[in-house]
Amino acid sequence: MELTGTGLCGSPWPELLPDRRPVLVVPAVAASPVVAGEGWTAHPPGGDPAPGWTAVLDGQHLTVCRPGGHPWYEGPVAAGRQWQRAIRAHRTLLLVTGPFTGVLDFRAAAATGGLLLLTVAARLAEPP
Repeated sequence: MELTGTGLCGSPWPELLPDRRPVLVVPAVAASPVVAGEGWTAHPPGGDPAPGWTAVLDGQHLTVCRPGGHPWYEGPVAAGRQWQRAIRAHRTLLLVTGPFTGVLDFRAAAATGGLLLLTVAARLAEPP
């Protein structure tokens, strides 16, 4: 059994902060590099989204684009109703990435200060 979207096989997983803001935790992969100067920070970012970044959730498919419209992440997420509601309510998404490959080594990356964070503008896709 493959548990995609849970962080157990190297794929991103959705979370909610205690204040119900949506978070996408993205293990480090070559397809989603972090580029200096695009707004990533090791400290909790403010509530304003980074300029030029966008995220669109269409059912269980998420597309996160960096400035210029090039995809940073495009693929499935195990987004439940609460996470979808949080996207609709907050209109932002906190991205968290760093030197971890899944949920089992996330805590070690966090403990060593290796996480990078970025807040992006987010929305649900318009129904057809």
